[in-house]
Amino acid sequence: MFFIIFEYHIYRINKRNCVLPIVVANKNKMRLIKLLLVAFPIISFSCKSQTRVSRIEIVQPTVEQEATSIWRTINDITFFEKQGYTIKLPKDSLIDSLITKSKNGAFGNEDFPVIYTLVETKVFKQKNYAQAKLEVENQIDLINDFVSEIDTKKSQWDWKFKMFDKYKVVFTLYGTGGSYDPDEGVITLFTNIEGGFMKYKNPAYTIIHEITHMGMEYSIVRKYKLAHGLKERIVDTFVYLMFQEKLPEYKIQNIGDENIDRHLNKKRDIESLNSIISEFVNK
Repeated sequence: MFFIIFEYHIYRINKRNCVLPIVVANKNKMRLIKLLLVAFPIISFSCKSQTRVSRIEIVQPTVEQEATSIWRTINDITFFEKQGYTIKLPKDSLIDSLITKSKNGAFGNEDFPVIYTLVETKVFKQKNYAQAKLEVENQIDLINDFVSEIDTKKSQWDWKFKMFDKYKVVFTLYGTGGSYDPDEGVITLFTNIEGGFMKYKNPAYTIIHEITHMGMEYSIVRKYKLAHGLKERIVDTFVYLMFQEKLPEYKIQNIGDENIDRHLNKKRDIESLNSIISEFVNK
């Protein structure tokens, strides 16, 4: 509790920094109170909220969004299988035929309407995402802490970490685990109707992984034309070095060129990531 003394009044400041007046009529009592309270710090006279504005927005899933997720997964099915990803798609003969079509190089935009109709009539139920939404909401403060830490430190780095005022989290029941849009700040997060997530139980792990992908997509990954495996290894290493104390179960995937580990293994190495990657790819 804090107090401010002004003339013959005492102003009590509550936990929300609101100034509340306490009238003191007796002059002698006022002298005594001044002696007792003189050691207390004086803080802002204004009444202001301590609530932090969240940088994370959970977006309600839609039929179009899920149809798009399925279309993209089928479109890149050969790549995902080659990389060893676990793939989740609706169990339906139509999907099986479209997968075959994709592997034969005949899949395209004209197949989207039939996927949309399938999702709308047989697949989509809003309640299937409720538990996942709750799980992410429980981690919002932690994720905001990560974003704030990056925001605070990125000016010290020799590369630009792209950030968004608001990151949008979209749920999907289909795909490979997680994806990102580096131009819009959208994270697509795989879940199931029980609210489980692929690879990590805590969704904050995957969300910060995807935020990191977006952060270095242009300034590091595309700039140096990094292979998929090396890109994932660098992203994992960044998250591990930055947040290993708060994300103790985070693991670096065993993919990509392991030689990068000799150059990128300490938290301070993040500051010179551009120089490290430049030297590594041009050796």
